[in-house]
Amino acid sequence: MPTVLVPLLLAFDQILKLWALENLSPIPRPLLGDLLYLTLVKNTGAGFGLLQDKAQILGWVSLLVGGVLLYLLGFRRYPPAVTLGLSLVAAGALGNGVDRLGRGFVVDYLDLGTQIPLIAQFPVFNLADVCVTLGAALLLLAPRKRRRY
Repeated sequence: MPTVLVPLLLAFDQILKLWALENLSPIPRPLLGDLLYLTLVKNTGAGFGLLQDKAQILGWVSLLVGGVLLYLLGFRRYPPAVTLGLSLVAAGALGNGVDRLGRGFVVDYLDLGTQIPLIAQFPVFNLADVCVTLGAALLLLAPRKRRRY
C-alpha cells in the first residue's frame, strides 16, 4: 500500500499547490459557502504561525520524518490501519518538506471560513496537512495488541 499511496498523495499534493500558486490570491474565495474558502498563503514556518522564517530547518526535519517512516514501512509489516496512518504522515511530511526546501515556503490554500469559536482563527492549510492529521488520528485510534504478563 505505501508504495502506491505515498507517491500518489505526494504528486496530488504538489499538483494542488502548483494550481493554487497559479490560480489563487490572498483574498478568500468561497468553495463551500461560508464553510470553506480557497485562500493562498505562503507559509515560511510551521502551523499556527510557529517558527516563522525557519523553512530550511523545517524542510529537512520534514524530509527526515518522511524518510524514516518510509524506511519503517519498507522493512516491517504493520496492521492495515497503522500502515495507512504511517503512509499518510509520510506523504504529508514529504509534501511539505518538498515545499519548504524547493520554494522556501509551504503553499497553503484551504481556509475554514466559519465563525465558530476555536475554528474561526484556524490557520490556512493544505492536502499534506490533512494527510498528517488523518494519519496521526489513525495511529492514535488503531487497535493495539495487548501484552500478556
